[in-house]
Amino acid sequence: MTRHLLCASAVLAVACGSSGGVGEPAAQAGSGAIAGTSSTASGGSVAAGGSGNAAGTTATTAGTSSGGASSGGTSNGGTTSTSGGMGGAAATAGTGGTKPAGDLWVAPDGNDANPGTEAQPLLNLPNALARITAGFTVWLKAGTYKYTSVIQIKKSGTMAAEYTIAAASGTRPTVNFAGSPAATRGFDLQGDYWHFAGFEVENATDNCIAISGSHNTIENMTIHGCGDTGLQITVSSANVADNTRGADNLVLNTDSYENFDAATGGENADGFAAKLRIGPGNVFRGCRAYNNSDDGWDFFAADDVVEIDGSWAFSNGKGVSGNNPAGDGNGFKLGGKPTSAGEGGAVHLVKDSFAFENLACGYTQNNNPDVPQLSSCGAKDNGKGDYCGTLSKSGSATMTMSAAQAKAVKRNADGSLPPMK
Repeated sequence: MTRHLLCASAVLAVACGSSGGVGEPAAQAGSGAIAGTSSTASGGSVAAGGSGNAAGTTATTAGTSSGGASSGGTSNGGTTSTSGGMGGAAATAGTGGTKPAGDLWVAPDGNDANPGTEAQPLLNLPNALARITAGFTVWLKAGTYKYTSVIQIKKSGTMAAEYTIAAASGTRPTVNFAGSPAATRGFDLQGDYWHFAGFEVENATDNCIAISGSHNTIENMTIHGCGDTGLQITVSSANVADNTRGADNLVLNTDSYENFDAATGGENADGFAAKLRIGPGNVFRGCRAYNNSDDGWDFFAADDVVEIDGSWAFSNGKGVSGNNPAGDGNGFKLGGKPTSAGEGGAVHLVKDSFAFENLACGYTQNNNPDVPQLSSCGAKDNGKGDYCGTLSKSGSATMTMSAAQAKAVKRNADGSLPPMK
């Protein structure tokens, strides 16, 4: 799987190279030519307004004549784009011209009448998402963004030009869905090639992030307080035969915790799930799931292999106020009996991962008709056993870390988890 990942710190403070995903925004670096001039300044080899046209003429939109020949600037690590020259900013349209494509900024004190620059940000994230073009980033400034309806994303990028929503450097903004009607999702990501990076999502009355698209990356995120599973990958029954849907998604260095579905007494809310109908190639790496009312991970009836790598599941089935009687409380639930078309068993893979202090089992086959495979995994102090059902195990790892220590441990600068102790 090809992925455009952050090579920044946990707060996106270090910019990456041009193929590294999200770095400093291209639209803010360099001096760039102003559309409508004949300048060949650092903003590009050809001015965005056209070849030497005076300001005020009709400027072309982003493309080969807008902002030069390069994408995003190779010296500032910007997101791949078609506007902005070598190390320069995207050109600005002249009077009467069309605003070129580029990064957009959003802030809790912004205004949707603004142009969406860093200095004059937009107010509403959905507005920015409607306007952003593939290959560019919506930057979230510090603060809390409050919504009471789902943010649905249907458009798709490409491998060469994905869409990105990312926290501004040095910030950790929050998207809060408290007050939504019952069973309302937060982000409903139906599109492909999106990259979420570096912010929190909380308090949706259903999934905080639901993914039915493919080739998406959820990186360095925090998800909590959701009214169902924090992040869930599932496709609709209408797409049951389409293996391109709900496929090849990467969840990286992300935490999902304290999710609770009050309507069913905590029976369904997991930290992470890829269940029922999914596509192939979904991976969870460097993630933590804890204090969720049901399970840490749930792959119920998923008939395509899901991989978990270097992740921790602890204190599931134990809410912050005590044990949850309705939830199962497993660390890693690795399958389930199919109940309808497109569902089934799969040999799910778990490696270098740890399950501890969960209410029920650390790792469980559940009623998966296939046998999951564990390699170099560890477990301790799970209420109903560390390994339940039939599991294929190779190698083992020991651990002494408690759940309280695991919750408090700081991630490495790149967002990865430190070695288990």
